[in-house]
Amino acid sequence: MSTSTQALVSTPTASFAKRKARTLIGWLSESEGALWIAGREITESPDPAHLATCQRARAAVAARPSGVDQHDLFSPLPPEIEPHVQALRADAKSAAIIADCGEPRIVDLRRVCAAQPTISTEDALKRVESVLATDSLALAKLTLPLSEVERIPIAFDQIKNAWIISSPNPNLRVAGSFQTPVGTLGPGLIGCGFAIALQKSYLQVSGVNGRYFLRDGYHRAYGLLAAGISHVPAFVRDFASFEDVQMPAGLLPPNAYLGGRPPLLPDYLSNEVAGDSSAPVTTKMIAIQALELSSIG
Repeated sequence: MSTSTQALVSTPTASFAKRKARTLIGWLSESEGALWIAGREITESPDPAHLATCQRARAAVAARPSGVDQHDLFSPLPPEIEPHVQALRADAKSAAIIADCGEPRIVDLRRVCAAQPTISTEDALKRVESVLATDSLALAKLTLPLSEVERIPIAFDQIKNAWIISSPNPNLRVAGSFQTPVGTLGPGLIGCGFAIALQKSYLQVSGVNGRYFLRDGYHRAYGLLAAGISHVPAFVRDFASFEDVQMPAGLLPPNAYLGGRPPLLPDYLSNEVAGDSSAPVTTKMIAIQALELSSIG
């Protein structure tokens, strides 16, 4: 019930922009949990009150009975969602991504295990403000969105001879590379570069040896549960091994959510095993720079 990242001993650092979050402190080490409660601000020593809060949360996790009931976790999609799913499969951009996601099903979020230690809550709540539990199609558009054209801020740094692409959306990605003639700039010129995209994120549930956990879509899952909505469309896929899932870095260790007392998605809302925290405001950036080099020989 600990992560490899531990609180560091250092001098106080300057404050940085933060946003409200909820952290599963019951599955973190006391020092790591206290660091999250403190907003990731490193100090000489953790606050004793924060450490005590983490101790209580860890004790609450340890007192839980072993195991989790995920029987009948899934159910078929209602007919009104099928046209939306077909549109997803027909769209070239979506089809290329969802080939790895599995099959769409209705999932009971209350019994899905959680792998992400913290969730930024403000954006999560805003994304579900207008969605009703009875509107299956609106839920599908939220959890399994169609691709759409989005403007991406791009700037050129003349000093560094580099394109700078940035977005608060962490799904900003390098989607491919290319080379092509660019006759509009002059005869014989070749353009070489990279294709950038804001990839769509889907609610995804992955299974390994009968244990199901959320692979992607944590903020929407939190917002939906906070709004009292538990049964929603998601992609579901079983994997032969945990390594095949290819989970991103920075999560809880696998034995936390694959072990005997895993966190469930509703635990983010529980003051017994989770706590208020704050997360740094981050911006995803991609820099594409042209360098002119010379070699000897």
